[in-house]
Amino acid sequence: MLGWQLINRKAIAVSLGLLMLMVATNVEAGVFGWLKRTEIQWSPEIRGVLFNHGEPVTNREVKRRLYYEGKERYDSVTTDANGHFYFPRKTLKVRRVLFDVSVALELYVVDSPNAGDEDIIFDVSFLNDLNYQSLDLVASDIRCELTAEAKVDELKNLEIPGDSAPNIRSKCTFAHANIALYSDEEIEQQRLELERIIDNQEGF
Repeated sequence: MLGWQLINRKAIAVSLGLLMLMVATNVEAGVFGWLKRTEIQWSPEIRGVLFNHGEPVTNREVKRRLYYEGKERYDSVTTDANGHFYFPRKTLKVRRVLFDVSVALELYVVDSPNAGDEDIIFDVSFLNDLNYQSLDLVASDIRCELTAEAKVDELKNLEIPGDSAPNIRSKCTFAHANIALYSDEEIEQQRLELERIIDNQEGF
C-alpha cells in the first residue's frame, strides 16, 4: 500500500507541475508577448514626380525622413530628367508595447525655395505603424508642385471602413485619390452626421 501511495503522490505532483507549467506558459505568452519584436511598415514604396510651375524639376535631391519614437533615418534620391523620384518600402523591427507611439514619414526637397532650404512636400504621421492600403495607393503615384500651397487630405481606412487613419499634409496630388482619400463632399457628410448625433444626444 505504501508503494501505491508514493506512486499516487508522485503522479499528483507531476500533474500539478505540468498544470503550473501550462499556466505559466500562457501567462508568459500574454504578458511577455508584448516584449517580442514585430515588423512594422515605416514607409510604403514611393513613386513621385516633382514640378515647379508645371515643369519637371530635374537633378534635384529629394530627402526622406523616417521617425519612430526617438529613432530617425534619412535617405535621399535625385530626380531624373523627367522629374521622377523613387523610394523603396522600408520596414522596422520594434518591440510591441502596451501604449501608442509616434511614427512619421516626411519628404523634403533640398535647396527649395532657396539654396540651403529644405521644403517639405509630403508629411504623414500616426500611431504605431503606417501600414495602410490607402497610404500604399497614395504613395504609388504622387505629383508634387513646389509652388502649391500645402493642403491636408484624410486617408480612408480601407481595411476597417469607418475606422481612423492618418491625415496627409502635402503639396501633392494623387492618382488614386478617389479610392484612398475622403472627398470634400464625404467629409461634409461626416460633419453633418456628427452634428445630427450630437443634437439627438442633447435632446434627451
